[in-house]
Amino acid sequence: MFSLHYITIMFLSIAAGLQAMETPKKTSAKDGRWFIKAVNTPQNIAPLPGSGKVVIAVVDDGVRITHDDLKDFIWINPKEIPNNGVDDDGNGYADDIHGFDVSDDNNTVSPPDKRPKDFYHGTHIAGAIAQIAKTVYGNKASDVISIMSVKALSDTAQHAYIKDGYKGIEYAIEAGADIIVCAWGVGHISPDESKTLQRAYDKGILILASAGNFPEGQEKYPAAHETVLAIGALDQNDLKSANSNFGSFVDLSAPGVDIESAASFSDTAYEFRDGSSMATAIAAAGAAILKSQNPAYTQDMLRACLKNSADNIAAANSEYTAQTGAGKLNITAAIDCKLFKQNVKKENVTQKPQGYIRAYNRSNNKTSWTIKPHGTFKGIWFRSIFTKNTNNKSIVKFYSDSSPAAKLYGSYTLDQLPAKVFVPGTTAYVTCETKEVRSKTDLLMEFRAEAIDFSRLYCCDTVKLDTEGTFVDGSGENNYSNKSDCKWLITAPAGKVIHIKFTEFDTQAKTDFVYFFNGTGTHEKIMAIFSGPDIPPEIVTWTNQVLVWFVTDTKIQGKGFKAEYRFVDP
Repeated sequence: MFSLHYITIMFLSIAAGLQAMETPKKTSAKDGRWFIKAVNTPQNIAPLPGSGKVVIAVVDDGVRITHDDLKDFIWINPKEIPNNGVDDDGNGYADDIHGFDVSDDNNTVSPPDKRPKDFYHGTHIAGAIAQIAKTVYGNKASDVISIMSVKALSDTAQHAYIKDGYKGIEYAIEAGADIIVCAWGVGHISPDESKTLQRAYDKGILILASAGNFPEGQEKYPAAHETVLAIGALDQNDLKSANSNFGSFVDLSAPGVDIESAASFSDTAYEFRDGSSMATAIAAAGAAILKSQNPAYTQDMLRACLKNSADNIAAANSEYTAQTGAGKLNITAAIDCKLFKQNVKKENVTQKPQGYIRAYNRSNNKTSWTIKPHGTFKGIWFRSIFTKNTNNKSIVKFYSDSSPAAKLYGSYTLDQLPAKVFVPGTTAYVTCETKEVRSKTDLLMEFRAEAIDFSRLYCCDTVKLDTEGTFVDGSGENNYSNKSDCKWLITAPAGKVIHIKFTEFDTQAKTDFVYFFNGTGTHEKIMAIFSGPDIPPEIVTWTNQVLVWFVTDTKIQGKGFKAEYRFVDP
């Protein structure tokens, strides 16, 4: 038996996880416009006659509206008379010619001149949108798409945190934006903020938001709100970028690495940046072009087309099954959008983890869908978007698969179809059948595979132990899970110390670790760290409390561990 007072332990520093910022890169010979081709951007197509401008609101830290790439795209409020101090259009904001600064309560929407290093974000976002637009429409691009700058960061802010983002969304709603870009987010949302997002949805506005730049698999808002299209970032190989967040809440992915776009330093400056913010801008540009070519599409239809037309990247990102959205943005395919053609196939098969299914049935007609995404996950959720039927007698059924022996999970007439239906497992088979004479059905449902949270598969949270016994990793005969993040807080009676003896131990050496902290949290001093295939020595704690923390990566998993602990006098 060894006392921890006398064992030489390797001390590893643990960095706190912070939301990563997009980082600038110096312009180089590499192709910073690679993303244009990567999302299959069409070139030099004719704008749809009479479709009008699509207004994209960039709710951010301001946009340099005089930049060479942007000046022709900047939104001009058609109902506002410049500099008369009057709210001419009655939207609650005076002289909002190009947008508004909701943080400083004025109409100056560009970044402050003396802080270009801090206020770079919105300009870079807007520049990426403009590049996509110019590729598609050439010199007609600014006649089709305009960019409204909604500044939601005060000139005097110490940190580049978009504090007034939801105030910015409120302005964009009132100003008449068609699409709102929110390339920012946090891990929570208030009831009032949720109402703001719902109000935008009710007004037919599509909001896109970034999934986040810290790869923790946690929901970020506004991206995770049901009405918002959440965008993750990819690299040049269609792999989730190293810093992009992930999760079942992500709807779509787009390029977010080595993106060259307008910089806020001058009217001719450019820089490279990485991040899900850049991916969100590119996806927003795709949405705007889709809207321009299909002006009658609602925001639900825009979402459906963007997701159903996406390139399937699930196999390449098998480490993140059902956590990178429907796939990679494909603008050309989205414009074509076969989903809303009335000649829907009778039998449909998809391997995407997310998307939409649509039935357009007339009397005595049956449509079916087999949904079998790549990988392993909990099951598939279905959410009804709209149902139209002349007599509500169409029947929608949900099965485990298409075999005769498949389990039926639900059978509903259209008027009884629940808001959500869940089919467990990795395959779902859905049918919609209309048998009534002179009946017609139009049904749209979203489907979304629910990812397995491997970090909580066998153990989770903090288990509190105050009587002698054993603790284990929880995997039993199986290997422990990837991304495990589990804690045990062992507390002995006052005046006692804790003896811990491992009877089983098998982890990936120098990668998967069992930490021991002197006290109740990971902020306390580290007493020991064990890793590898060998049984560690029996140990004795310094006090009557110890926090044990087990963390693993995604590569190799061992059998785990089992340890006995008892309380003794020092």
